[in-house]
Amino acid sequence: MDVCFEILVPIQSEIPKVRFSQPSYEWDGVLYPQGPEEALFEYFKLRKSTVPDHISSFLPIALQKCKWQCISVVEGLDEFNNRILDINSNTAIDIALLSDLLNALIGHEDKWVVVFEPDCDRVDEVSKGSIADVVEQILQSLQVEKKGFIIWYNYGF
Repeated sequence: MDVCFEILVPIQSEIPKVRFSQPSYEWDGVLYPQGPEEALFEYFKLRKSTVPDHISSFLPIALQKCKWQCISVVEGLDEFNNRILDINSNTAIDIALLSDLLNALIGHEDKWVVVFEPDCDRVDEVSKGSIADVVEQILQSLQVEKKGFIIWYNYGF
């Protein structure tokens, strides 16, 4: 499954519940950084990356002016999808895990953006919403009809 799934938080944000570190390679007693910072959250692999260029134009003006850091979910969506489709699996646990991931990344933020693009090339809907809305839209897109979306939140806006 080819899906682009990014979470944008303000650049100055601290994410205390997820521990990011930069992979490194040691050679002759010296550590050499190897790519962007990464983290694991259960079976989801996260990577700090650049904000996709096309996303800004979809956002309200107030959010376009923000400086964002981007956290991409680079692994784990296939496993998540397989688990929620498995009739022998307890899907409530996996749905709660996705909700926990989002809460750990954005639950404490005053503003955030979630981008979910099946096939990494389509945004069908842009709306203001909550973490619960993001979880519901992801489930709909994976189980019912592929649909790309951007959901943003800006406290007081």
